[in-house]
Amino acid sequence: MKTFCGYFDEGKCHSCALIGTEYTEQLKLKENSLTKHLEKFHDWKLLPSQGSRPTQFRNKAKLVVTGTLESPIIGLGGNEDLDQGREILNCSLHHPFINSVLHFMPEFIGLTRLTPYQIKEKKGELKGIIIYFSEDSRESYLRLVLRSKESLDRIKKHLPTLLENFPEITCISANIQPIPHAILEGEEEVFLSERTFINHLVKDLTLRLGPQGFVQTNHKVARALYETAATWTEELKIEKFSELFCGQGAFSFFVSEKVRSSIGFEINPEAVSEANRTATSLGYDHLKFKCADAANVGEELRKYAPDLVLVNPPRRGLAGAVEIFKEQGFEHIIYSSCSVESLARDLIELAPFYKVIQAQIFDMFPHTNHFETLVLLQKK
Repeated sequence: MKTFCGYFDEGKCHSCALIGTEYTEQLKLKENSLTKHLEKFHDWKLLPSQGSRPTQFRNKAKLVVTGTLESPIIGLGGNEDLDQGREILNCSLHHPFINSVLHFMPEFIGLTRLTPYQIKEKKGELKGIIIYFSEDSRESYLRLVLRSKESLDRIKKHLPTLLENFPEITCISANIQPIPHAILEGEEEVFLSERTFINHLVKDLTLRLGPQGFVQTNHKVARALYETAATWTEELKIEKFSELFCGQGAFSFFVSEKVRSSIGFEINPEAVSEANRTATSLGYDHLKFKCADAANVGEELRKYAPDLVLVNPPRRGLAGAVEIFKEQGFEHIIYSSCSVESLARDLIELAPFYKVIQAQIFDMFPHTNHFETLVLLQKK
């Protein structure tokens, strides 16, 4: 059957496995999946799912660059056996601004002589392009993933041409990734613009978003997620709040007016720095952010004794941090998860200590089997 996506119909991209399914049915399938994964838990409430607009909802794109200098291919990557990728310049899920930048990039690649990386030969410079666009602030960051720093001067020379076409791009950086494997991002970030962040508006909050900081790809649904967590926090009448895997502190900022004090923990130092700068700029002295591995903050949490801990772990789940919750009896936990499998695994481990009160789906990823889930747990 024909869908609204030519890339899917032509077999170039299979990311949207549910694209042929009517959207209300997609939500039902996700609700059934969540219910099945949590079937060992009883007497919990499934709240109505938060849906998404079906197209133009992705505010972030991470694409691989292959091909040649004369004919770069921006889209999905190849591999060591098939060096050429598949061009994706008009994804219906991307915000239109992202697609307009992608269409300009072949010209920019030619101007800067940024030879696409060749997987087989392990030669070339440009490995990937990462773009984020904040709809409310109308600011964007652009990251060029490079094998080395060889081309930095050429890129700087031609930035005025890029910015003349796209003044919304206020933060530009080169991410240096020298490893010849399928790893899109490296650890070193070289800023090519004066600004090292963009202003990211979420509701009435202006957050500082750096290029290495985690950000949800679906801005509208993310806002609903943060607002819901803040509402649950307010209903519980929480005084002392803590957030693990906090990134740049979105959840903490949304609950800022609902709590007396808050401590966020995040392993990414850039994200922690931006979160603290945002708190200072907003005058939120009661919000603190610290750089630490979530698995190693048990003693600090014991001393702080929060009434509620919100966790927003990566896809692998809580991992070693789950022991903290088994050892310490926090009154409530809010768990925000992008993987129903790791969520279920962690909740089963916590089942002797906590009961599930309610859960709600936030559909960050329409047309796929993935979804975000917010779960409220209470100490037994």
